[in-house]
Amino acid sequence: MKTVEILGANRFETYKKTREGSRAIIIQDGKILLTHELNSGWWLLPGGGVEEGETPDLCVIREVEEETGVIVRPLRNFLVMHEYYEEYCYTGYYFVCEVTGKGHMKLTDVEKQRGVQPEWIPLQQAIDIFSKHESYADENEEKRGSYQREHVALREYMASAPESGEQKIYERFPGVSCAYRDAAGRETLKFNGVADKEKGIPVDGITVFPACSISKFVTGITVMRLSEEGLFSIDEPVNRYLSRWKLLTPEGKESEATVRSILSHTSGIIDGEDSFYGLRRSDPEVGLLDVLEGRTAYNKRKAMSEKQPGSEFEYSDAGYCVLQLMIGEVTHCDFEEVVAKYVFETLGLKQTFFASLKNLELREKNKNMAAGYDSEGSLLPGKYPQIPDLAASGLWSTPRELMMIAKDFIEAVNGRSSLLRTESAKEMIRPAENFSWVGLGLFRRGDDILVSQGWGENGQCMLKMNCKTGEVSVVMTNQDPGEDQAESGVERLAEVN
Repeated sequence: MKTVEILGANRFETYKKTREGSRAIIIQDGKILLTHELNSGWWLLPGGGVEEGETPDLCVIREVEEETGVIVRPLRNFLVMHEYYEEYCYTGYYFVCEVTGKGHMKLTDVEKQRGVQPEWIPLQQAIDIFSKHESYADENEEKRGSYQREHVALREYMASAPESGEQKIYERFPGVSCAYRDAAGRETLKFNGVADKEKGIPVDGITVFPACSISKFVTGITVMRLSEEGLFSIDEPVNRYLSRWKLLTPEGKESEATVRSILSHTSGIIDGEDSFYGLRRSDPEVGLLDVLEGRTAYNKRKAMSEKQPGSEFEYSDAGYCVLQLMIGEVTHCDFEEVVAKYVFETLGLKQTFFASLKNLELREKNKNMAAGYDSEGSLLPGKYPQIPDLAASGLWSTPRELMMIAKDFIEAVNGRSSLLRTESAKEMIRPAENFSWVGLGLFRRGDDILVSQGWGENGQCMLKMNCKTGEVSVVMTNQDPGEDQAESGVERLAEVN
């Protein structure tokens, strides 16, 4: 069973009332049973409020008979939907039902006045009717909201069918959590499965997942914020800001690779083979300089500028380790503390953090971290791996909070952010010379679509945003699927909202 949250005006903060209701999906011969208000033209799925002492399944049986005269048997509760608005939280239980008999309609006086009657219409026609919910935004917000709710329910019904490709994607992972923001700024959360198989802990809206290489997007934002304060220039050699360690060429000379070239993976730094995974929390702690020097099994290749900066694209976690070291040196603070100050606290994020060993111990007490599973579905020893390369892949977050970062970044691109100056955001999305698909800490898909994605031994994720429309989608999981986002289905989920 999937859970969907539709975030209204209050964003969980101010509602004082709660309501519960049940609704039915009843389909026969390709047609769905709806209620049709003749006077207003409204269509709705049959259902209504749960009465005192009544269970959601009994509610749906009663409501369907009262509104349509049909007796049904609930087959499965396939969806729970929470709608958060300024004054109340409405929870809807959606059931797939089958018709078992004929009963008696019992309309209220208000329903009689509205001309409510049951009608069977083709399923696709119903989907089309409810898909037009945004067209009512200016004339009737209640109708817009009701139609959005029904549209989401029908889409989730289609996706939950056993043969549905989307349902098969969800079943590939122990837990999946998604966040979507549409062009109108409305936000929807979806989550399914478990954060911890062994303990049976379900995924919910505050479950934090490994963001893996989405870390690089956040590191890029941090670099640009610090550059705005004059701590360094992204077009100067990174060695100008390093003292404890220097980035060298194979000949032993100091590299001229700039901060910008490292952000865009064009500095000539090449990662060691089979590096940057497999470190357990119980293993001896590996320091950042150990990683850069290639002194451990975590990374056996010393970080060097092995190719002429700007000549080739070479995706590099080690390059972001250089940036992590630089940020620590110019600020005289730990990397994770700098990002928390300049990004997370500025945006009011509560669940997002970089997982230093100290942070892991503190956050684990909250019991909302998704346990990690390998490609065979086995629990990782210690549940969460040790990640010394924080700037490259040590971020943890929720889809909603990553969506908040993306939303503010889009606003920065369009000149409306308190996080980044417009010129800084535009530098990040500007294509790298000779590599049109590469930005700074993110990747471009055409002129407007930006992507940041991650894949580690304890999860896979993807963030997509449209700088023109403001749309954002984030998908996070807690298992290595053994194949990339396009093959695992994570990219497909990032297209669905």
